[in-house]
Amino acid sequence: MADAARRLTALAEELLGTPFPLRIRAWDGSEDGPPGAPVLSVRHRRALRRFLWCPGELGLARAWVAGELDILGDLYEGMDRLSGLFWERGAGPGGGVRGALGAAAALRDPRTRAAARELVTLAGPGLPP
Repeated sequence: MADAARRLTALAEELLGTPFPLRIRAWDGSEDGPPGAPVLSVRHRRALRRFLWCPGELGLARAWVAGELDILGDLYEGMDRLSGLFWERGAGPGGGVRGALGAAAALRDPRTRAAARELVTLAGPGLPP
């Protein structure tokens, strides 16, 4: 699987509906994303499982603390670009029932389900880390 970074970039863009703002370096040595951007280094596929079991900031933080995920380059610029994906997309106030209904609607979308299946495949077998 020498193209994990390309697959991760495509999945992130599919699920988020916007270009992924960081370059991705995957555990297999592949890289993809905008040149000159900070690099999101996914050192182990276990980081994906953490994100799948705890989507959002909590999953990212757990992968970071475990050393499975890192930002290479300008850390503040990388964090700023990542935070825009979570906070500017309505993940803040107003979540609750509206957020749950939005998530349920997204799960009915065949493209979202296909992207989620691909992400599970990339994450590899196993329970939450």
